[in-house]
Amino acid sequence: MKNPILTIPDSVIGLGRVRNWVLQHFDERIIVMIDDDLIRLYCLTAKKARPITDPEEITQVIINAAVMADDAGLHCFGFSQTDIRKFNGCEPFKLTGWVGGVIGVIGRQYTFRDDKYKVDIDFCMKNMLVDRILWIDDRYCFYQLRDNNVGGNSAFRTQEEYEASTESLVQKWKGYLTKSTHASQVFLRTKVKRKQDIKL
Repeated sequence: MKNPILTIPDSVIGLGRVRNWVLQHFDERIIVMIDDDLIRLYCLTAKKARPITDPEEITQVIINAAVMADDAGLHCFGFSQTDIRKFNGCEPFKLTGWVGGVIGVIGRQYTFRDDKYKVDIDFCMKNMLVDRILWIDDRYCFYQLRDNNVGGNSAFRTQEEYEASTESLVQKWKGYLTKSTHASQVFLRTKVKRKQDIKL
């Protein structure tokens, strides 16, 4: 049986409102939201990154991540967003950071920020604040072409709003979220420490 296709009302504008609308209108305890600009899934554990194109295998990758996060008692999960050449085989899973592109939500403990931009980062920060960790399966990376699709959020995006939004996010999570700019691109990085230092 296929899931019903629901259309989001035109009055629901902005990524945060869209994500919250989805959480309010589906009864399933585990929800996975997938952005429309994803073009490929890679498995990073081999000598070279291996593209995964089989729909059933892609579905199983997502289900496995959901099960692991749920078994750990967490409420947010996702996948690697770093350069596929930077996979660290000694750290196949991460417990801090942020996920986007594909974001899994377990339960309804948290809602998304009422904003158009970077709401996934804020959501992940909430999870790390309360749950202490979230689940990132670094063995897989969904490659996406960010901010290139027409329609959707791009129809309402302005540079001034974007800058104000990112700055308010950095101020909200002061000390735990940093902002940098490179080649006119804005990068937001989390700084949440959960590992103990090894003292010899």
